[in-house]
Amino acid sequence: MGERSSEHIVVLLVDAVREAARLTARTLELARVETDGNIRALAGLAAKVLAIAVLVVSAFFVFLDAAVKLLAALIGSEALGAVIVAAPFLGVAAILGLMGARRIALHNLEPWRTMREAERIVRLSPPAPSSR
Repeated sequence: MGERSSEHIVVLLVDAVREAARLTARTLELARVETDGNIRALAGLAAKVLAIAVLVVSAFFVFLDAAVKLLAALIGSEALGAVIVAAPFLGVAAILGLMGARRIALHNLEPWRTMREAERIVRLSPPAPSSR
């Protein structure tokens, strides 16, 4: 009887392992299908965002061109209209350039943290004994 019950236990264990393998395979297949769907959705979303960005930039340039044409019609000179439309952008670019130049100046590249650490070490270290 003990031999027969051990055979049943082995059969039950084999069936349990087989069922676990089948369930694991189904779970992995479901995860793969869901992941593929999510990747497709993310790729579609990224494509839409890129298309929107391209359209916004294109619309901005069309607006700038329309502003230049409007000023050219009012003033009578397309070159002067272009300068008037470009002036705010040139001003912003100059301000940003100056701010950037100030940020990357050689003075700002000095290793301040290292200097502060060296000063702190000097303050904390005991004075050197005088030799006589």
